[in-house]
Amino acid sequence: MNELQFLNNQAQIIQNLYNSNKHEEVVRKGEQLIKKYPSQILFYNITALSLSTIGKSEMALNILNKALMYDTKNIFVLNNLGLINSNLNKFKTAREYYEKALDINENFVDALVNLANLDIKENKTGEAKKNLEKALRNNKNPLADQIIYSALGFYFQQIGDFSNAIKNFEILNEINPNNDVSDKAISLIHKYKNIDDPHLKSMEEKILKKKDDIKLNFALGKAYEDLKDYKKSFYYIDYANSLANKKYNYKIDSDEKLFIQIKNFSSNIKNLPKIAANKKIIFVVGMPRSGTTLTEQILSSHDKVYGAGELPYVEEVIKKYLYKNNSFIQLSINDLKIETIQSMQKDYMEKIETFNIKEEYIVDKAPLNFRWIGIIKNIFPNSKIIHLVRDPMDTCLSNFKNNFVSRSIAYCYNLKTLGKYYRLYKDLMEFWKEKLPEEIYNLSYEKLIENQISETEKLLKFCNLSWDENCLKPHENKKIVSTASLEQIRKPIYSDSVQKWKKYENELSELKKIIYED
Repeated sequence: MNELQFLNNQAQIIQNLYNSNKHEEVVRKGEQLIKKYPSQILFYNITALSLSTIGKSEMALNILNKALMYDTKNIFVLNNLGLINSNLNKFKTAREYYEKALDINENFVDALVNLANLDIKENKTGEAKKNLEKALRNNKNPLADQIIYSALGFYFQQIGDFSNAIKNFEILNEINPNNDVSDKAISLIHKYKNIDDPHLKSMEEKILKKKDDIKLNFALGKAYEDLKDYKKSFYYIDYANSLANKKYNYKIDSDEKLFIQIKNFSSNIKNLPKIAANKKIIFVVGMPRSGTTLTEQILSSHDKVYGAGELPYVEEVIKKYLYKNNSFIQLSINDLKIETIQSMQKDYMEKIETFNIKEEYIVDKAPLNFRWIGIIKNIFPNSKIIHLVRDPMDTCLSNFKNNFVSRSIAYCYNLKTLGKYYRLYKDLMEFWKEKLPEEIYNLSYEKLIENQISETEKLLKFCNLSWDENCLKPHENKKIVSTASLEQIRKPIYSDSVQKWKKYENELSELKKIIYED
């Protein structure tokens, strides 16, 4: 076997490992091959992508930057640098790499699709559509069709055009009948009315061959809930969660430790520092699926408010300046120097500059920011904290029924850990309310549903916002929504989700016991 044949053989082996999700093996083999054949760019790309997948993105970037030393105009390396930077929420840097790749080849489909996905993250819907349409128009590789139609489907889904979203997901299903991404996406925005629904029947056929498909099981659970067959719905939801729980292997110990550390660190909050930001920020927090998306849609319907979505920036600046190696680097929040607080605020504000926000107020709706309320009030003393409160059982059931992208919500795939996490959350919120009694506005999801006008009035008043009739029509808000609430949020406010947990009461007895135990 000559060297070229050997290289081709090794490339095929490592590609097969990657396709089989054996990323640790890809990294081990890839690092050996890079050392032996430093000019073979393929090995850099595939090793970097696997490193990023297993959470070692900085190492991935280092490898790709080494590849650029051999080929400064390699569009695949530039695209992957863009992709990994985007995953790290370094949007400005990601955009620069995508644009460099497209300057070399303006029809490079991968970069066009990735740039469109970045546009969506930054609420640049017009640019996103143009890039996706260009990718579709110029694509010459049938294998890339799946990527393009998937991206188009999610684009239309997030802007609320469900008809076009379903059309693109159905095309994706035709291209690859074994694909499960489209089935899960369709299930979120499609109302199943009877057991003869074509999409339901299609999923039932697939599940016979793909029993352990997580997305497909979640999708079937949603379909049977629509049909009010709650026994069958719970069967699929429960099985999907058991698969996801095995995949993520979440242990609550680390969160228990974190919550204790947060309380110890913040136990003696004194006077908040007097530093102002040039934007007024409203932080919407709470358990996921408690009404945070609805609240953001209400607020961002106001002409002075910009809804920025679920931003990761608070946690990023905390982990950059305050929390390293799983512990706080200072004993107390009172030890924070004003220079550190100013740097954290400046860092956060620089991160949101990519949104080009003209409105006076910004809504940062990252539910799990409830963990950092004390620190948020130090970084942004004039910010408003809106805490969503929803029936515990409804909240937990809604978490259990959904397949989340973020690993930070992996607690929800087991009813026992879900109940324990809810108790951690409740305990911490009681702590914050004691320490900062005037700084947190508790907004009841149920009261908002029942008394929309009066609750909206009180919400706006707390935020120092004038009355705006548009805030009563959050379903007409054209803002992109990418959360699990994306279908419900496009409807006028309704009460169907209140006390829904009682439809599954027998199956949730263990959860109920944990939540309400003394």
